[in-house]
Amino acid sequence: MSIPEHLRVKIQSIPEKPGIYMMKDCHGNIMYIGKSKCLNKRVRSYFYSNHEWNKIKRLVFNIHDIDIIVTDTHLEAQLLECAMIKKYTPIYNSQFVRDKNYVYLRIENSGKNPLSIIYDRDGEYTFGPFRSKYSIYNLIELLTKLYPIRKVENTFEFDYHPLPIVMNYEEFEKNRESLIELLTNKDSLKLFLDILKDKMEKASLSLHFERASQLRDIYLSLKHLYRYQNNDISKDREIIMGERVGNGYKLFYVSDGNLIWKKKFEKISVEDVQSFICKTKIQKKNIVTNKNEKSLMDFKSIINKELKSSYFKVIDEDFDAHEFIKGLIEL
Repeated sequence: MSIPEHLRVKIQSIPEKPGIYMMKDCHGNIMYIGKSKCLNKRVRSYFYSNHEWNKIKRLVFNIHDIDIIVTDTHLEAQLLECAMIKKYTPIYNSQFVRDKNYVYLRIENSGKNPLSIIYDRDGEYTFGPFRSKYSIYNLIELLTKLYPIRKVENTFEFDYHPLPIVMNYEEFEKNRESLIELLTNKDSLKLFLDILKDKMEKASLSLHFERASQLRDIYLSLKHLYRYQNNDISKDREIIMGERVGNGYKLFYVSDGNLIWKKKFEKISVEDVQSFICKTKIQKKNIVTNKNEKSLMDFKSIINKELKSSYFKVIDEDFDAHEFIKGLIEL
């Protein structure tokens, strides 16, 4: 495609650094916001690559201008992208714009189904938020084929029913207690998954393929929930992250999944790390965090995903600033 001269000049000036880019139409409206570890390479790909998706073709056709914001790290680019998308809700962005539609899973005290979907946290046994209403609805429907689930000593007992059965009061209460155990204790959910997998394999070996298929669907749906429960590395933790930035370093302080503070250092010492932690703890008391749990979920997900591939240490009684710096310098 032919690229307007003013865009060609703009693209050539974009640095090979992390950050976000904002595609604007002829009226100055932001149509799309993206992030990249290398802004120049990413933005150029829109104009110098063949795109199969009509959506991208329409976006590129309507681009009149491009603004960028350079960041020191990819983490900062991801968090800034998320914040800007929520602020401007560009028409070509789909991720992060609909957090109001995120749902919760609640264990009910009574009714035909012990699980329900709600849109706001309500009650002690409310879990989430979850991005996909469909996946939670599917989980609720699939689990009805296993009711009633009974906790017996150190295991769970249940049978597969092609059609859900109607539980009496006692069965409902036992089933509810089991669900509370499964959704509040990741070890119990892991045990339940192992039992479910064993039943699935036995059904397959007995040539009951339809039953094995249904059990597999339940297993996969619950496994997704298990991964969700175990994905929050930073939950109830104080964490210090470190990255190399050019010839220096950048530290990040994360508290319960929220980025509280960050600071760049040309050189770093034990005193720098200790001072950074101490000052952040003081500032933390005066910081008012976003109380919108659904919106915060997206930022926390970004941080937890980044933690899996980043260098960090938990700040607890065993934290050693010398060891932290040693590991940081070796990056």
